[in-house]
Amino acid sequence: MSASACAPGPAVKRVRPLSLASKQAMFAYAIIFPTLAILLVFRFLPMLQAFYLSLTQYDLVHPPKFIGFANFVDLVQDPLFLKSARVSLTYVLFSVVPVLPLSLGLAVLFNRSLWLKNLLRSAIFMPVVMPAVVMAVVWTFMYQQDGVINTILGWLGIDPIAWLRSSASALWAVILIGIWRATPYYMIIFLAGLQAIPADYYDAAKMDGAGRWASFWNITLPLLKPTTLLVVVMNVIVAMKVFAVPLIMTGGGPGDATRVLPLFIYQTAFEFFDMGRAAAMSVFLFVGVMLFSFIQVRLFTRGEELR
Repeated sequence: MSASACAPGPAVKRVRPLSLASKQAMFAYAIIFPTLAILLVFRFLPMLQAFYLSLTQYDLVHPPKFIGFANFVDLVQDPLFLKSARVSLTYVLFSVVPVLPLSLGLAVLFNRSLWLKNLLRSAIFMPVVMPAVVMAVVWTFMYQQDGVINTILGWLGIDPIAWLRSSASALWAVILIGIWRATPYYMIIFLAGLQAIPADYYDAAKMDGAGRWASFWNITLPLLKPTTLLVVVMNVIVAMKVFAVPLIMTGGGPGDATRVLPLFIYQTAFEFFDMGRAAAMSVFLFVGVMLFSFIQVRLFTRGEELR
């Protein structure tokens, strides 16, 4: 037998099989990769592109011209932009604050045993599923001089109000629609939070002699803190992005009284063809929403940090 025949062959490296944890991690990455790719292509890349356009002068015809932060400097000195920002803040304040007690009150009401509870809950939820365009058109007719709203006011002895033709009442008319539409949606969120609270807490409080108001103040509200944070942040974000209702009902008028910031961004971009300036406004809006959300999270979580 030759020496070459007796020599050992090359060592075969054995591949270790993947552990169960590694297989699960790879499967999880494979599941979330399409979603991450969609977010990257359709959300984060457009955000970066918008920030780049905010640093340029661009009119959709000529190539973008880099001008640095000139758009931002001009906006903080523009009275129209500042007025639009004030209108948006007014809308957010007076459409978000009333929604909290109204939605929580309805949630507490529907958390009890009521006759035809499911039917009433579905009827109250109808504004949420109604398209914004349809809702705006219907409310426009209701706000007419001889519409339903003024007719009801007439029964109460109140003179008709020029809801959409007066700068003093137009924004309040839009705010009323925002409250009407948002309340049922956040009622469902609060209702889910209420049903997640164990009934043993209320039974123990009842045995200690606590009444309904004491139980609500000392048990329900503290345990609803995460739900309240979610409702506040979501409601503010949605309110800051309101667009269709003022566009259809008033077009931002009368006298810029209802020109909220998203509507002003749309008009600047697609009516005045100043894409760079509109992108700068969108950056301001994005930073404002993120800053407010951060402040709310800090305020709601500060109590837990101190414990």
